[in-house]
Amino acid sequence: MSRTGKMRWLRQAATIAVALAALSAPGTARADALTSDEATQLERGDTVVRSQSLTRGDHSYVGGVTYTVLDATPEELDAIIDDVGAWQRVLPRTKSAVKVGERGGDALVELRQGSSVFETSYTIRVHKDPATRTVRFWMDPTRPHGIDDAWGFFRVTPLAESGRVLFTFAVLLDMGDGLGRALFEERIQAATLALPQRVRGYLATWRARQEKLAPRRVTMR
Repeated sequence: MSRTGKMRWLRQAATIAVALAALSAPGTARADALTSDEATQLERGDTVVRSQSLTRGDHSYVGGVTYTVLDATPEELDAIIDDVGAWQRVLPRTKSAVKVGERGGDALVELRQGSSVFETSYTIRVHKDPATRTVRFWMDPTRPHGIDDAWGFFRVTPLAESGRVLFTFAVLLDMGDGLGRALFEERIQAATLALPQRVRGYLATWRARQEKLAPRRVTMR
């Protein structure tokens, strides 16, 4: 595919992803098309980050949407997202990620996140949509939680060229009115939106582990 064709495909794929995010987010999201500069960023391996802050009712959210082109197959990304044990490695500032139950066929995952100064925990409900390769998550308010709300999704979009995907990650967090918002909201927003780079780094580790686990072919002499 030519460079022009690649950029056109990236813009189209990201436009669809942003539009879907706008339909799903608990607030008003901008569904702008990917610009030429952003398409160029994706092509050279950079992450496009669109930070967002919004208020809806009593909730004040920070977060945004990120787009990254990864040298990976859809199946590899699906496997990593499906592995709750890997979330501790790819979710920023996550000290533990444990599946604690199910509800309506959706997994309930308890996350413990923070630093040596500030720490919180909450449980998210995780819903998979295999048809669109999308995993949505939102905070379960019926379980103990140290923040007021959280919502987001992962989406894997295969690109025309083999072995590459557009990885979209969206998140909105309401830290509440406590110490977390006062001192760490901006840092938490920046760290959370760095998730795609953590996924990129984890891919090498994941592949090496899969290679070790694969049965070795024995040659008979």
